[in-house]
Amino acid sequence: MSALGATRALVWREWARLLRQPARIVATIGTPVVLLAALGAGFAGSISGLMGVEDSRAYSAFLLPGMISMAALFAAVFGSISLIEDRDSGLLRVLLAGPAPSGSIVGSKLIGVGMPAFVQALILLPACWILGVSPSVTGFFLSVLAVAMLTFGITGISLALAWRVKGTQDFHAIMNTVLMPMWVVSGAFYPASEAATPIRWLTMVNPLAWPTDAARSALAGEPSALFGAWVWPLALVFCLGGIGLSMNTIRQGKRRNV
Repeated sequence: MSALGATRALVWREWARLLRQPARIVATIGTPVVLLAALGAGFAGSISGLMGVEDSRAYSAFLLPGMISMAALFAAVFGSISLIEDRDSGLLRVLLAGPAPSGSIVGSKLIGVGMPAFVQALILLPACWILGVSPSVTGFFLSVLAVAMLTFGITGISLALAWRVKGTQDFHAIMNTVLMPMWVVSGAFYPASEAATPIRWLTMVNPLAWPTDAARSALAGEPSALFGAWVWPLALVFCLGGIGLSMNTIRQGKRRNV
């Protein structure tokens, strides 16, 4: 099978697997929506003036990019579990030992997991108009770009971690101890520029904060208060770094023949 044929088959396999598991889609989108509604309503009367919104929807509007990043994180983690399943079933061993280049196998996993995650995260983006944010055309497309960089970066990291662990239980443990804390201190809940100094510095060095803040900056049509003009190069570094990490990890596995 050619590299293109192998990539197409593996990508379609990931889409088919997702469509056979509608509960994954509900969990990926439903949890951020519930948090957005609950936290937005809970703080509606106490916070205003965020994201250019002056009424009670201001905090909900601020939360939206963080909830999009949560959806991307959940979708990437759920999708990356398929790598563990393929490895345990022996399919990955067959693929890595076959004639298809490792780049096509890694690429198919990145696309097969990343594209569904991107689509699921993107479903939440139009809520910005409901919440009183009216981005320009350029701002909207820049926010889509930020979501894409966020999604493929976290997908690459998730695939690399999934490759390293022994099973799904270990992977869930890593999600709870590494990925979820990264999301919590990404500025998803709070304006990091106004946080206490230790939290502000933690947010600044947290790679997940970079594309999240880029999406927020694009939607608001304002420069990032924390990173300034550097937010976009940093978001790109996160995306390319995650992709590079997964490619390097899986290629090392091929040299060891799994």
